[in-house]
Amino acid sequence: LRHAEGAARMRADLRAEVAAVVTVVAKENGEAVKRGDLLMRLDDTSIRESLQSADAGSRAAAQAFDQAQRQVERLKTLQAQGMTSAQALDDAEGRRNAAQSELVAARSRVVSAQQQLRRTEVRAPFDGVVSERKASVGDTAAIGKELVKVIDPRGMRFEGLISADRMDEVKTGQRVTFRINGFGDEEFVGTVKRIDATANATTRQVEVMVAFAEGAKAPRVAGLYAEGRIASGGAAVARIADA
Repeated sequence: LRHAEGAARMRADLRAEVAAVVTVVAKENGEAVKRGDLLMRLDDTSIRESLQSADAGSRAAAQAFDQAQRQVERLKTLQAQGMTSAQALDDAEGRRNAAQSELVAARSRVVSAQQQLRRTEVRAPFDGVVSERKASVGDTAAIGKELVKVIDPRGMRFEGLISADRMDEVKTGQRVTFRINGFGDEEFVGTVKRIDATANATTRQVEVMVAFAEGAKAPRVAGLYAEGRIASGGAAVARIADA
């Protein structure tokens, strides 16, 4: 195997959903996080102002609708007593319906502002580790800008390439031993979990995915290279080589 690189099976690339300045960085690279932990906060000043305005508009719309509804009920009573016209009731119902539509729209604006406010807080989507922070306090985050990556180290695996002419020597389930750059002579153990069915048309190499053995120690950092061997009948048949 060549160019084997560590990767996490569960990884989240968290991006900015609103355009704002980064005001808080709560977690740094390598720090463990729990689901829901705050990772970053973006400036929410303008969004809070929009929410306050939307709240005020919603209260006003609710009051207008309540008044229009009471007027309709009053005219219904008067019409039953023959003291008002059907046209007056129709006009009141039209105003009530318009007020109701405005109330629905006002409440929708409140919900939208609340959603935008929540988007200024970047939170961990699952228990894991911060693997890469890509923004600092003071940076302007445009919508879509990558801010931070979170990985679950329990799902770490290694992906590498094996020469197509060695394919018949490698099977899923085979034991793999390897050393990881940065971990000295410490040996890690895994098994071949997947062998791609298609070779690269240019290099004639096939990708192989190696998972850490159940319960085995795994690194907490993705993107590392490893060097090791896949055993077949007790013999080494391939290397995971540092690129």
